Amino acid sequence: MKKKLLAAALGAAMGLSMYAAPADAHGVYYANRLDQKALVLGEGPLDNAYDQACVQRIDAYDVNFQPTTVERVDGEKNVMIVPGDDLGVTATFFDYGYFAKTTDGKVIPTRDYSNIENLVSVTYAYKYNVHYWSPSVTPAGLYNVPIQIVPAVNPLTLRRGDTLRLRIYKDGQPYANAPVIADVLGDLTTETQADANGYVNVRVANNGLNVIGVEVGFPTDDANVTKKIFSSLSFILPAE
Repeated sequence: MKKKLLAAALGAAMGLSMYAAPADAHGVYYANRLDQKALVLGEGPLDNAYDQACVQRIDAYDVNFQPTTVERVDGEKNVMIVPGDDLGVTATFFDYGYFAKTTDGKVIPTRDYSNIENLVSVTYAYKYNVHYWSPSVTPAGLYNVPIQIVPAVNPLTLRRGDTLRLRIYKDGQPYANAPVIADVLGDLTTETQADANGYVNVRVANNGLNVIGVEVGFPTDDANVTKKIFSSLSFILPAE
């Protein structure tokens, strides 16, 4: 395994995974895997392998929301981190590349769709994750995550069944009527709409890992290309 030390603004080279799965509804989040903190690319209960180069950056913040560092470990099919004692929050930036759909129904993962024949449409998939590691952190927004889910209280202070109030932001402004998936792991198809000021209440779904998501598609300068963003908030509650 290859280890890297990440500062708050460290970038990584882009690459396309040979393991790439269809882009729809896949989010990224951290989970306990084989006694390690793994960055998972998942859809509901399913995980996918991915090219480590898709992980462009992992920004780390301490319990006072000040930039810090976290150790990154590149495995064969995924990325892991080694949290330090002072780690409060991470923000992860994941470029999943383009998915080109052709007239014969195929979906082709690529970094360059310009030479693909019989092209119907293209989806550019980008994913963000904010993960809370410490219950001591006071929640705050991050300037460089364009769509983000900001909790009113630290979710690690809650338990399964509690109500968690969230505010959704787009480009730093409240995101009216944002579509929120309250339980990405257990109920991917049910969305709850935020109000006109971006607020929404959700139920904490699980002991252990919780993942809340917002997935939205946006037009681009290329009429054939849609940019699909999946942004998630994740946290791991202790077992009751």
